[in-house]
Amino acid sequence: MNAKILFLSATLFALVAASLFADGSADARVGKQLDRLGWQYKTTGSGNYSIVKDLDGGRSQTVYLMSKTESYGGLEIREIWSNAGSMEEQPSQDQLMELLADNNTQKMGAWSVEASDDGSYLVYFSIKVPVYIKDKDLADIIDFAATVADEREERLFDADEN
Repeated sequence: MNAKILFLSATLFALVAASLFADGSADARVGKQLDRLGWQYKTTGSGNYSIVKDLDGGRSQTVYLMSKTESYGGLEIREIWSNAGSMEEQPSQDQLMELLADNNTQKMGAWSVEASDDGSYLVYFSIKVPVYIKDKDLADIIDFAATVADEREERLFDADEN
């Protein structure tokens, strides 16, 4: 009986937490973690967090932490992503195969391609993690997303815009 009550309580909590951030308000849990890490960040108009990471060679890369989460069973999952760039045309078959091959070599995360409203295609690296991770683990994941996306940005676009 206690297990059933605990399960129902956890499910209710997850539903309430998910609905709190569905309206575009920022998830304060993210801000608290970033504050503990001493990192500067901004919140976007849609309530997500953005961090600009300085990288080697004078490059920089923006990483986004989504406020809206999704649940699966007892897990609450957040997406962390970084944009490699935007293509005016749909990526070629060779470019898509290269992204898929790169997915196979990554320890975590994967490449995604999404059509934008303006007809362009966004190429970004996405990592989905449990919400309740240690601050140091979150920092490592953000650094990893920035590094992977920046390397792809340089290869695809020979630029440093994201």
